[in-house]
Amino acid sequence: MTDEPGRPRGGDTSADPLGLGPAPGAAEVSVRLGALAELLASSKAPAVVLGAIVHAELVVLRPFGVADGVVARAAERLTLIEHGLDPKSLVVVEVGHLEAGAGYVEGLRGYSGGTRDGVVGWVAHCAEAIVLGARETTAICEALSR
Repeated sequence: MTDEPGRPRGGDTSADPLGLGPAPGAAEVSVRLGALAELLASSKAPAVVLGAIVHAELVVLRPFGVADGVVARAAERLTLIEHGLDPKSLVVVEVGHLEAGAGYVEGLRGYSGGTRDGVVGWVAHCAEAIVLGARETTAICEALSR
C-alpha cells in the first residue's frame, strides 16, 4: 500500500486480492501507466477495447495497492463515456462484471498473461459486461416507468 493515499505506490509489492500473482514493480508500473495515458490520448480504437485495456491494466498493475479494482471499474466506465459508447453514463457495466462471477478473475488472468487469446478473451468479457449492464439499465428504466 502507498504511504500517500491516491498516489501510485513506490514499493515493488502490492496486495493480491484476486490471486493474479505478483504485481509488477513500481518502475514497470510507472512505464505502463505512461503508455496507458498515451494510448488513451491518441488511439482510435473502439471504446469497448480501450475501456477493457484501462480496466485490466489498473487491476493487473495494482498501482495504488488498495482499492485498485474499484478504481479500475470506475476508469473503465469513464473511458466508455469519454470515447462515446455511453456518453450519459447509463450502462451499469459493473453488473456485467459481477454476473460473470469467476469469469471476471479468469479474464483478468488471461489478460495478465499477455497472450493474444488472453487479451481477446478479456475484451470479449468486457463487451459482454457492457451488454449485461445495458440490459440492467433497461430493466431499471422500465421499472421506473411503471
